[in-house]
Formats: sequence, structure tokens, C-alpha cells
Amino acid sequence: MPYKACIKQKSGKIHDLLRIFLPLECPVCGGVPFDDSPNMLCAGCFQQLQFLQPPYCPMCGGELHGFLDVCESCLVNGKRQWDGAFSAFRMDGLLKDLLHKCKYEKQPDAGYLVGKLCLMAMADRMPQVDYIIPVPLHWTRYLMRGFNQSEIYAKVLSEGTGIPLCHALRRKKYTKQQAKLDRNERKSNLSGAFSIFDSTILKKRAILLVDDVMTTGATLSAAARTVKRAGASKVYVFTVARRQRN
Repeated sequence: MPYKACIKQKSGKIHDLLRIFLPLECPVCGGVPFDDSPNMLCAGCFQQLQFLQPPYCPMCGGELHGFLDVCESCLVNGKRQWDGAFSAFRMDGLLKDLLHKCKYEKQPDAGYLVGKLCLMAMADRMPQVDYIIPVPLHWTRYLMRGFNQSEIYAKVLSEGTGIPLCHALRRKKYTKQQAKLDRNERKSNLSGAFSIFDSTILKKRAILLVDDVMTTGATLSAAARTVKRAGASKVYVFTVARRQRN
């Protein structure tokens, strides 16, 4: 389990004083956050997270099992539209619950917590890029939810790394939810879904696309294709979680 060295609980008068003025409690169980930062997980909840373990699949950022150079899913899906991929967690357990709270129970605070965890997981893996771009929602879905969870994760990564956040990508087509479709339906569902506000912004730039979960990668493929057609030199993708078979 990575980051065990980070797990600690401080004590003393300063800590007790801070707890009077800051909401330090773990948002899951109410315990003391392992690093004493506001609204961070306690040591017990932190240990429930399933960080992806190396070696990583170079095509999707998931875990590699066996002797192949790419994971089973990438063998099936073939060449990707991006130049490299990164992911932080398995789509399971506590992390899955937090993503669900953010996306379906409309709790953006859970999204900011997940964003901080992603920043921690990507501390020594962040690619060199010029802009971070969240995968956008269609405006109707944005109004219904009130926020874009991918934008929350991208914003935290941007603030933590100093890489500018860019909103050049637009979702112009209302699509069915990908989770309810099979592989072939996912691809056709996203045909022509994205466009670029101003292509001059992205010319010869390296881009990191950010989304919440990768299953087949159809959404990110469509977004990456659009960004590359706008002239981006490199496109990398980052997802909070990778859903894949063991």
C-alpha cells in the first residue's frame, strides 16, 4: 500500500487549537485526518483506498497483469487516440462511493476530496503539459447536476501543479450516459459530440484531458481526437479511476 509513510496522526496544543477553527474531521467517518488538512480522510479510511499499482498499462494507465505489454482491455480496444494515459485508483470500495456521492448525489465536496487524493497519487507521475482540460458536460446535463465533476478534479490538479486550466473543449451533442451502453453503442453515441471553442489556443500544445472513470475509453477517445484535430502536439489523459478486469 503506497503512502503509508504519510499516514500519521499529530497531537498537541496546536492541533487541538486548529480543530476549533477548521473543519478537520474526516468526511467519511468523522475521525482525525491523517495529514491534518481540512476534510481529508483519516488513516483508517485512507487505507481503504485501492491505489493502482505498477506496472501500469501505457495505453490506458491501468494495472498490467501477466506478461503482456498492454492490458487485456487495450488489446481488445486497439490503438488509442492519445499519447499516454494515467489513472489513480481502482474503481472499487470507498473511492467508488466517493465518486458516486459527487456525481449522482450532487456532493461536490466529495469531488474536491477525490481531487486532492488524485494530486497525491500523481505527485511523481504528472506529464509535462501546457494545459489541463476537463472533459465537459453538455450544458443541459450541467444545469441538471449543477457542476461538472471532471472540472473539479481538473481544477484541483491545476491548482496543485500550477498547470493552467483550459476550457477550450465543448460538448455540443447531448449523449446518452455511457455506463448504460455496450462498447459499440458507446462509440456511435459520441460521434461528433465534441468541438473546440478556439483552435489557436491548442496549436502545438501538450494537453492533459481529465475525466472521472475510464471503462472502454470511448469518451476520452472522442475528446482526444477533437483536441488533436485542433492542432495539439501531444494529448495525455488522466482518469480518477480505471475500471478493468483483474
